[in-house]
Amino acid sequence: MTNIKERVLLIAESKGIQKVEFFKGIGLSYANFKGVQKNSALGSDAVATILSTYSDISPEWLLNGSGDMLRPEESNEMAITLPSKIDLQEQNTVLIDALEKVISAQHATIQSQEVTISALSARIEQLEKKKKTKKKK
Repeated sequence: MTNIKERVLLIAESKGIQKVEFFKGIGLSYANFKGVQKNSALGSDAVATILSTYSDISPEWLLNGSGDMLRPEESNEMAITLPSKIDLQEQNTVLIDALEKVISAQHATIQSQEVTISALSARIEQLEKKKKTKKKK
């Protein structure tokens, strides 16, 4: 199964847009979608931008990988159907579940970054102590 950033890369590929240009068009950096950064979380603002820019992309597919990448094509008929209250509740439930997954992924990223910061801080302290002992000699 792909992660959300891999699915975003699939959007660029399916649209036939060069990745650098694709990410520039949605205000993101391609560097955040390569290497180890590909496994980090994607912010909700970025998800909203992608879905508003590419309205043919299925939100459910983008957020959790289920279903088809593209939304079903609209009927050519001029009939207008309004969603029922039940449909809206189901959509809200799916959206809330998807946003909870995004938040959970962001929490995991924050925890990982806190561990990295702690390790880097400890390394800085070691280097500063080493530097002080060299100065004394």
